[in-house]
Parts: sequence; C-alpha cells; structure tokens
Amino acid sequence: MAIHELWQVVSMHLKAHIKIQNGQYSEWEAFFQSYQEQRWQFVENETITKLSENEAEVTFDVKDIEGLTELSASSEIREKETQLGIVTTLL
Repeated sequence: MAIHELWQVVSMHLKAHIKIQNGQYSEWEAFFQSYQEQRWQFVENETITKLSENEAEVTFDVKDIEGLTELSASSEIREKETQLGIVTTLL
C-alpha cells in the first residue's frame, strides 16, 4: 500500500497551539469557525480550547492530510492568518 493510501486508512491525531499576535481569541475563533465545513471534510473529532485571549489549542484527527494541507495553504486563509498574526505550532 502506498503512503498516500495509508493516510486514507489511518487517521492521525494532532494537537496545535495557536498564538494570536494581532488580535483576540474571539476574532480568531470567528475566523476559524468561518471555514469549519470545509475543514471538516479533512478532519474529525475537533476540539477547540481557549487558553487565554491570545492563545488556543485545537486537537483533531486528520482524515485527509493532502486536503487539509491544500485548504490551509489557500490564499484566503493565509491572508487572514497573517492579519491576525497567527503562529501555529504542532505539539
């Protein structure tokens, strides 16, 4: 079985730390929720935890890493992340 086929069989559990440098949690959350339906095509079991006004954690299981990577690289998402000063670190 090729590696890209394995991603379709095995989901990967990830945790991401989100730092919001140019905004507040509520602004980031509204933005993040704005593309929830698109994101849920590629992830499941998503949980968002507010750590502070400038930090959050998101845990999720990846169903389609290629699709999620493509979505995350879209110009609309990258522009808003830049505007909010988002720094994402996978834990």
